[in-house]
Amino acid sequence: MKKTLLFAAALTMLLASCDKNDDTKKALDADFKLETVQTLVYGEPVALTGSITSSAAITKAVFTGAKKAADGSYSVVGEAQDGTVTGTTATAEFFADSKEINAIEVVLSNGSASKTFYFDAPKVSGEPKGDVYFNDSAVLYPDNKVENHENSPEKYPEEFTGAGSDTKSFFSMHGVEVNGKVEHILSLNELLAVDGKNASFCFLNVLENTAKNVTLGSQRGYMYSGMKGTSLGGGTTGRQCDIYKYGDHQIKDENVDINFTMKYVRGSWAGESYHPELFTAVDNIFVSLKKAETNLEKIKAFYALGEIQRKLDNSTLGVTEEPTSLGGKTYIRKWVGAGNGKGLEEVQRAGDYIIIRSERQAEGEETPRYYYGLIQVMMFEYDDAQTFVENEGLRFIDPEKAKDLFMKPVYLDIKTQCEIAE
Repeated sequence: MKKTLLFAAALTMLLASCDKNDDTKKALDADFKLETVQTLVYGEPVALTGSITSSAAITKAVFTGAKKAADGSYSVVGEAQDGTVTGTTATAEFFADSKEINAIEVVLSNGSASKTFYFDAPKVSGEPKGDVYFNDSAVLYPDNKVENHENSPEKYPEEFTGAGSDTKSFFSMHGVEVNGKVEHILSLNELLAVDGKNASFCFLNVLENTAKNVTLGSQRGYMYSGMKGTSLGGGTTGRQCDIYKYGDHQIKDENVDINFTMKYVRGSWAGESYHPELFTAVDNIFVSLKKAETNLEKIKAFYALGEIQRKLDNSTLGVTEEPTSLGGKTYIRKWVGAGNGKGLEEVQRAGDYIIIRSERQAEGEETPRYYYGLIQVMMFEYDDAQTFVENEGLRFIDPEKAKDLFMKPVYLDIKTQCEIAE
């Protein structure tokens, strides 16, 4: 009797399960009409709108790029993109994420019931404009002086020899191939191997002319410096050891990201130097960038970062009526005047942003291409206030105490456009 009851219970559960499976396969009683799609440009959004006729309320609409074959069948070639359902209207900000797209798949659903529709679309025009690089835990170290024949001839008597360095002090917006992988956080040795290719900036501690072993006067402390020889080897930067020739290799101006600039965007702590509209605009872009792992996520991130150009730097797009111009420098200091205290000003704190821009123009191109990115300063490991002293009413960084800043990292959250790796 017990076995009979158990069998009956099992049969009941199996039948219930079958009924449930039948429900999930039930087609939705609905119709959908998509407004004509005029153009699709790779990597750019287009507004899609369609009207719904259904016996049940539609709770979800998913739009996906599809390909129509010669026999009239359809296959999905893009990633699913959620739309918005408002009453009997479904809309989507749709990104063409495949060159194969010539149709749009729309799936409407209500609970477990769904119905799929296909609509012809124009062929996707345009080409991929670039890639993105995200690193929410980037770490850069201000390197000690790199010893070489020029500054330490007793250790390196032969010309063009030196210790080199594996310290991660450099950032490349577009990346450098290292051991078969594209890297953006680099050491001097890694950059020397490619003669400085794509190097964008160096994070350093300003203290001395590393060729002459002479302490610098007016400037001191943390600094982000562009990679031109005149920037790194400048009189108020002092990283001559980084542009020294080691063996057959040297960081060369013709190889670095030569037209790379930076603009700092300070938070409310800066008082009158705080520009809330600019900070809010940058912060909104940065916060909106969540992930960049799939092709679609990268496309959306690249477009979102392009808002910097479209809103803050549209003169580069040829806008002539009330154009915006971002500006920028080849260096940013944490402090200005920290070497002698004259005109001392704090420039940057944790929480601030740096807008980065790279201008690229290959031979034969009529107009340059611009790439944009955002860096948020998360934390300086060392409190540089401990290196300050006062003398005759002036506050400045003491040269001896400044040595404590070497190898004390800055932590950055980086989200940037970049070129597609070759």
